[in-house]
Amino acid sequence: MHIVAIHSLSEDKESLAKALATVLGATIYEALARLRIPGRGPVTVAVFAEKERASGLLEKLETAGFRATMLTADEIDIEARASIVRRFSLCGSDLGITTDKADSLSVPFHEITCILRGTAIVHDVATETVKNRSISPGRAVLSGGMMFTKTTKDVREVMTEERQGFVTLSARDGSPLVFRENTLVYDSLGPALRPSRALNFTYLISELRRRCPDALYDERLLNRANQVALLGPTLNPEAHLSVATVLLRKVLVSGS
Repeated sequence: MHIVAIHSLSEDKESLAKALATVLGATIYEALARLRIPGRGPVTVAVFAEKERASGLLEKLETAGFRATMLTADEIDIEARASIVRRFSLCGSDLGITTDKADSLSVPFHEITCILRGTAIVHDVATETVKNRSISPGRAVLSGGMMFTKTTKDVREVMTEERQGFVTLSARDGSPLVFRENTLVYDSLGPALRPSRALNFTYLISELRRRCPDALYDERLLNRANQVALLGPTLNPEAHLSVATVLLRKVLVSGS
């Protein structure tokens, strides 16, 4: 999968829609629907299986005056395989990390270049069987008055939704590091330990920002509306949040 996105958008979305519609071969209404996002982007405008087609559209967009970028399949794959942090320590000038695979590393705070805060939304569908008992006069007659009720079973699907805060860190010459609010172990905070995961996670974020004053910080991934705006109409945040994350980081780091 290769993603083409535009960014650094002007406020005149009507004029942009006309130009975008021409490049995409879409209607102005369809183009404007993609551009109705808060701020200046980025926003995904196309998804391709072939890199050549993505490169071709990128060139057309730039020729039409758009600031555009392309995410390759390799970039997306690297983000999807980001290291998941299980334990951490805020030691002096370094961030100590233990991943969920028991790998240990140390990252100097001054090498952290980008901090992205967001919320992951996971939907799960499970089936449950509900037994219902009801009075059955016919059954009572057939059983000679021995059985007055019958039991039926209904199988239904139940959808649950779980929201979890996360922070993704990027450092020079390193793969992304993902901190997930509900799976982190916070005991390294010591005297600063708070009574809830939410408070501990908020404290961790504030400490990371304090210790990495030069790192870019963005929290557009905190709500689903912004995630949808980043991903466009084709991709959904539940399955493709890593795409939104790497796209936002790439545009931020490029200085656009």
